[in-house]
Amino acid sequence: MAELYCTARTLFLYTTELIEHPLEGVISGGEPDYEHLVAEVRGFLRAQRVRGPLYLGLSSEFLLLRTALFPVLEGFPLAEAVLAEAERSPFWGQHDLTIDYELLDTVDEHRRRVLFAAMPAQAVAALTRRLRPRRLEPLPLAIWRASRSQFEGRESWIVLETLTNSMALFEQGRLTDFRQLAHPLAEGGQALVDEVVRSLQLFGRYEPVEAAWLFGLPEPPPAPEGLPAQEVVQSAQPGVLKAAAWRREPPGLDLRPRRRRLGEGLPREAQRALLWSSFWLALGVSGYAVLNAQLQGQRSINEGLRRDIARLEAVRPEEQEPLPEGVTTGLLERVSGALPEGTWLDGIQVDEFKLVLRGHALDPRAPQVLARRLEAPPAWTQWDEEGEDFAWEVSLELPQ
Repeated sequence: MAELYCTARTLFLYTTELIEHPLEGVISGGEPDYEHLVAEVRGFLRAQRVRGPLYLGLSSEFLLLRTALFPVLEGFPLAEAVLAEAERSPFWGQHDLTIDYELLDTVDEHRRRVLFAAMPAQAVAALTRRLRPRRLEPLPLAIWRASRSQFEGRESWIVLETLTNSMALFEQGRLTDFRQLAHPLAEGGQALVDEVVRSLQLFGRYEPVEAAWLFGLPEPPPAPEGLPAQEVVQSAQPGVLKAAAWRREPPGLDLRPRRRRLGEGLPREAQRALLWSSFWLALGVSGYAVLNAQLQGQRSINEGLRRDIARLEAVRPEEQEPLPEGVTTGLLERVSGALPEGTWLDGIQVDEFKLVLRGHALDPRAPQVLARRLEAPPAWTQWDEEGEDFAWEVSLELPQ
């Protein structure tokens, strides 16, 4: 396994030791030249005889990384809202974009804070096709994940890193917000301290944090006097990033194209139809060819599901097979309404006195949210290497 951290001027490769390789010409006229970047990276990896899984982290010159507040709008998927926000960027918005996002916090019932990244889809295709990385994400995220293991148990800390010249605030173990700093971290000084203080105030924090982590490669940034932190820790050890680069925990984004699973991204009505269809198929009382239709693409999925809705609604109550004891239409409606964003069903079945739900999710926390909403025992979750998401199972006790 190898980790490659790519900035506009330098490639940092870490396998068992840190290797630096200068970059020239990857930013042309203020814009990234992805073809040149791919050629440089391929040549460097070939010269170093790198084989096996590759983590690729890109600095802010090559992609868009932001946090933003999004309203909660019924019927308007968060993915579409994130894409619309990314397309507002004067530079990145002129491209066909690939995006990924993660929910940071629910501010209130009407707003949620989201971390998202965007990159030209054509560039993503070139990088993944020719370099085949196992993970492609904004570079600061690996550093932020590494900070969590360094400061586990602390209430608050900040991360200052020189690879992208950014600052991030963590509170209660979770990323609160981040920003690109105008003052170079490598220069230090009072100007940097003043900007850090202002940044904390922008994040809504006016008290010093417990710790400040100053990270850089190949050297850490200097530690100026007066940083608003009770403890200052400097680090230039690439080994602390190795595990964090591959760790599947927040904050984590991946911009590689990903195979869509059955039901993923469908509107709530289609998810509801899929739930009903899966239920009747599991009981053996419906012969609708839903699964075959779903293999023919998104359009066929939607058309097949609409037909299922019409068929189910057309069946008179006296013609329906009686539901198993404890299973009601209200319970099924409750299940379909409880699915969090980025979570979808693969199927359901009745197992003795339980209703067993199975599916996949982008976020390992989402199945636990579903279980809490349904007042069910904690969900079983497992990383699915093939689908590059999380398989889950939730069991509901049926009333006797």
